[in-house]
Amino acid sequence: MPVHQHIQIVFSIILMTTLVSQSSAEDSLESIRGETMGTTYSIKWIGIKWIDESTGESSLKVDVDARLAEINRLMSTYDPDSELSRFNQYEKTDWFPVSSATAIVVTKALEISELSNGAFDPTVGRLVRLWNFGPDPNTQETPAKEEIEAALESVGYQLVKVQSDPPAISKSNPKVEIDLSAIAKGYAVDQILKLLQAENVKDCMVEIGGEVRTSGTKQNGEPWTLGLQHPESLSSSLYAKVELKDQALATSGNYRNYFERDGVRYSHMIDPRTGKPVLHQLASASVLADDCMTADAWATTLMVLGSEQGLKLADQHQMAAYLLERKGDSFRELASEAIVGQFVNITQVDPKDPGMSPYLSTFLLAATVFLIAIVGLAAGVILSNKTLKGSCGGIEGQKDEEGRSICEMCTTPPEECDQMKEKLREQLKTD
Repeated sequence: MPVHQHIQIVFSIILMTTLVSQSSAEDSLESIRGETMGTTYSIKWIGIKWIDESTGESSLKVDVDARLAEINRLMSTYDPDSELSRFNQYEKTDWFPVSSATAIVVTKALEISELSNGAFDPTVGRLVRLWNFGPDPNTQETPAKEEIEAALESVGYQLVKVQSDPPAISKSNPKVEIDLSAIAKGYAVDQILKLLQAENVKDCMVEIGGEVRTSGTKQNGEPWTLGLQHPESLSSSLYAKVELKDQALATSGNYRNYFERDGVRYSHMIDPRTGKPVLHQLASASVLADDCMTADAWATTLMVLGSEQGLKLADQHQMAAYLLERKGDSFRELASEAIVGQFVNITQVDPKDPGMSPYLSTFLLAATVFLIAIVGLAAGVILSNKTLKGSCGGIEGQKDEEGRSICEMCTTPPEECDQMKEKLREQLKTD
């Protein structure tokens, strides 16, 4: 079971596209993929192959999967036997022994909670369940005012204490439930990168569900380049591109995981201060940091705060943040002072003039035309009762100016492509 629903949602909201160069003969680009925490992971590195001669597969994948499974056993809210779930079920206020890993993550969560004045709060667990965005089935029913008020009595980062020696956590209210959804995935990215570095890998990129951390450079000495996908359904266009070297990037958004009730859209992004989903127009927040655990938590924090307060907090803490805000049917870009110059090529960001750039508008128009072409191609193939070639309707053979295939530059999970094709088939049958 996944660590938390947030992990799965963020990846489906903002997809990170890794732009890699052709492998050289001397230093080849190696990679592995897998599933974890309700989403997928992708790891790329330069050099060492780690091939198990008995199986012909990467021996590194065994170590990676084992480490991720361990983190899941510690911090999952979906697994009733996980360390975190057992603490949530513990109805006493004395110290509860935990692993050093859980203590580290809770410590960082409480630190950011204090810096954000409670906009980020790991004790949001009961509210997440109350609004049906947790491990319980989503009934798409809004809780009563009295239920929210009752849940808020056990929400507040001040209700939790943590110690490192011996590692343990405690709660002053027995009903407190900790949810590490907005930080555990980033921690997992950091841990896998440490695993690689322990094996003397200097140049690598680790991505779990869209959260990324890099070390060193690509084969040609250039930084790892990552793209942020535009937050529109079935859109493959990028709204920004960033170069990372020994940095982490995390993105959070609120425009896919939601339900509508009586004309109101309720997002999974819950403000722990009010007990209700946020209603502002901030669509996504991306944060750069030295480690992914920090970036992950701050990205969620900014999404809770919204554009104005989020940007103010980012500048206050000299945080590199990049926001995308809905403006009717379009978007406008906002950037903290620390981010200018790091998001490049596709979007030139000016915090004094945050409107949608002309270049980006042109890019989105071209992407729309490209999407129409794909739909047309897929329709022709489907109506001819033939199998679609590749995950993108037969475009995997298309190359860019550097000879890379279109599909090589995309980390969209195959199941999402399959879902898109199935929707297209149904639409064609209807039409």
